[in-house]
Order: sequence, then C-alpha cells, then structure tokens
Amino acid sequence: MTWRLDCGDYDLFVIEDGYYWRDPSDYHPAATDRDWRFHQRNDEGNVRLNFGCYLITDGERTLMVDAGIGKEVARSQPGMVAGLMPQAVDSLGISRESVETVIYSHMHYDHIGGSHEDGRIVFPNARHVFHEREWSFWKSAETEFAKAAQNIMLPLLDQDRVDFIDRDTEFLPGVTAIESFGHTPGHLSVTMLSGGTRTFIGGDVSNHPFQVEHPDWSLPVDNDPEAAARTRHRIFEDLRATGSSFVAGHYPMPGIGKIATDDGVRVYQPKSVSAV
Repeated sequence: MTWRLDCGDYDLFVIEDGYYWRDPSDYHPAATDRDWRFHQRNDEGNVRLNFGCYLITDGERTLMVDAGIGKEVARSQPGMVAGLMPQAVDSLGISRESVETVIYSHMHYDHIGGSHEDGRIVFPNARHVFHEREWSFWKSAETEFAKAAQNIMLPLLDQDRVDFIDRDTEFLPGVTAIESFGHTPGHLSVTMLSGGTRTFIGGDVSNHPFQVEHPDWSLPVDNDPEAAARTRHRIFEDLRATGSSFVAGHYPMPGIGKIATDDGVRVYQPKSVSAV
C-alpha cells in the first residue's frame, strides 16, 4: 500500500515494500503487551513488521529515500512479502527513469535490496547516495549484513551510479540528508522543510515505537548501541520540541506520527493518513 503526506511544496509518499510476521516475545526482553499496542496481530499472536521506503516529489523533480528489501533478498525468507515498491511507484504514474536521486539511510539489506529487480537497477538514471562511512565499514566486514551489502552494492558501483557524502547534504530545496550515526556507522536520515512544515524521515534511527519512551532499548541490529541510544534521545527531543512529523519505515504503516508528552512521558502518537 501507499500513503500520501502533504509536506508544503512536496508530496511525500510512504510505500510499503513488504512485511512479515514475528513472535513479539523474542524481540526485546523488556517489552510488554502495551509496548506492542500499535501493531497488528494475526491469529497466532504474531505481530506485523514492515519495510517502508519513500518517494518525494514536487511534480517536476523526484527522489527516493531507501528502496525496501526487494524480491531477491525476500525469496530466502519463508512467509515474507516483499518487493512491492517498484509497482507502487508505477501506480503513482511516476516513471522510474525520472527518479534523479535515491538516498539510502544505510546499507542493511532491507533498505537497499530493492534497488534491483530481476537483475536490473530499478532507478537506472538515479544517483545512489550513501554516507562514505557506511561503505567504508561494510565493504571490509564479513558478517551476513556485510556480505549482502557487498553483493547489492557491486552492480551500482560497476555502473558508476553511486555518490558518497561526508556531511549533511541538501538534494532538493529544503530536502536534506543528515548524519544520524549509531544504528550503523554512516546512518543517514532526511529532513524536509517546506511551506511551514517540517518532516523527519528517520530510517532506522528507531525500529520500534517503544524506543520513543525507552531510547536506551537498543536491538541487536544496532551497530553501536550506546551511540544509537544517544542519537534517538537527541532526535526525539528535537521532534517533540518542534512538533515535527516523524516518519519511520519499520513502525506500523504508514509509520507517520508525532513525538509528544503524555502524563510526563515522551510517547509516539500515530497520525491517521489515508492510503492512495
């Protein structure tokens, strides 16, 4: 499914690339049923976890943030639905060839796997943007995540489609990739400032709504748990203070909400947005 958020001069489309079902009891040892209150459950009591990515357009220029997990990676994961992003972009009437930039929050395969479909680059004319610290780390590591990243990156590098940045960088007026390290060494988020609106696309700054209340609850996928916790706390405080919209790809779809205070506690408040 796809959802639209009005962001001043821009339309932000939240695209669900896929999802899977997971037993919540093995996700974080301190999490309670209340912490899972935003999530849909199936008849077995498993919760639905999502893979989100984003399209930003002003009607003339278009960019993506992340590309989802994609079909090829998901084929090895029984029961997973994935690879929905390319068809979702088509359904918006937007040519894949018109996408000029894809900003990747990081190189975990559930964010970069969708850059390819059936052996072809999904956005063939786009520059594919990563932080230089990200590739510097993953290109020489030997973990499952690293090997997947290397395999996915190779065709992009071979075709000279990759740009590396080493600082906060604006790609469209008011649309800026910003450093938000911790989850991975070169993690990026994206801020959108336009028409009096402020929207923060978090990537994996936070993987779960319970981290708004408990920013120190890191998950095993955090490369540097202490740095990730500091980044979450800093960003959530900023979002609460500014009233900005917060968008998170692994939160229950569409993953759009606000960070607010409820009875003295910082909480996530989801926003109801209609699907398109």
